Amino acid sequence: MFNKLNTKILLIISVVLIGLIALSKYQSKKSENTFREEFIKIDTSLVQQLLIYPKSEKGKEIKITRTKAGWELQNDKVKTFADSNTVREFLKNFVDMKSVSLAAQNKEGWEDLQLYDTSGTIIKIICKDQSYNIVVGKFAYSNETRSGLTYVRYLNEEAAYTVSGFLALNVNQGFNSWRKKTFISGNKNNWTSLTFTYPGDSSFVLNKNNNLWTVNGQPADSLLTEQYLNRISNMPCSGFMDAYTLGATPIFTLSIQGNNQHSPITVNAYPDISQKYILHSSLNADAYFSEAQSRIAESLFVGRNKFLKPVESKKKK
Repeated sequence: MFNKLNTKILLIISVVLIGLIALSKYQSKKSENTFREEFIKIDTSLVQQLLIYPKSEKGKEIKITRTKAGWELQNDKVKTFADSNTVREFLKNFVDMKSVSLAAQNKEGWEDLQLYDTSGTIIKIICKDQSYNIVVGKFAYSNETRSGLTYVRYLNEEAAYTVSGFLALNVNQGFNSWRKKTFISGNKNNWTSLTFTYPGDSSFVLNKNNNLWTVNGQPADSLLTEQYLNRISNMPCSGFMDAYTLGATPIFTLSIQGNNQHSPITVNAYPDISQKYILHSSLNADAYFSEAQSRIAESLFVGRNKFLKPVESKKKK
């Protein structure tokens, strides 16, 4: 009787051990199957559209669509153009994104990683042949590798991953961060004439002839002129004024002509009580900017003396 009882106990223990080993192998196998060593790999030339729902916009949709004219940007109120370089740099994140580690196997780990639909930023990448729906969670920093880390998961999967980089910071941007901010941009060496149109008799023309600049025919100071041209040749502008109705005549105008330009670059400053001026550039035709926020009018619309060497006063004998 005693021997039979021992045999039963040993049999039960053996069955339990075999079950535990099988379960362990199953869980290990499941973990292996779950892990995505290559989290995402995209040919950016096939991307047709980006739909982004950032926390900074309280989950409101930002739509970025590829068109023949460039990347079109749209939210529930504004339709404009995105900055192509900003979109291009963002898409580089998904060219070949590798998983550093498995951050969580299921939704129990989502809260700490900010990977719930409501706590993370959802990105939908729509390509010609496939779509990718991703949730981007919180940002972390690795002291060991001295690099940024971002927690991500696929929208229809529970497993979460750690990937290298600053994706969490890049994607959680407001609508205006994606906008085209070009105001003046060009090769100053190709510019041949800058016409400043001001009220009264203060207008003047800065001309280049045989690589020498003149102000209304008077020789300009080469250093002062070079400094000004350097400053405005790559001048962005922010402080967007949406729903602005153009109704006034510009108080200041700058027209830049040059070689290898399809048309002059024209920038205008319109008077505005609350914003001081509303600024507009022909290089960003559908955007208007607030001078009160941008603060570039003073350095852009200068007087003719800005290009003339100061006259030294004679010392009294």
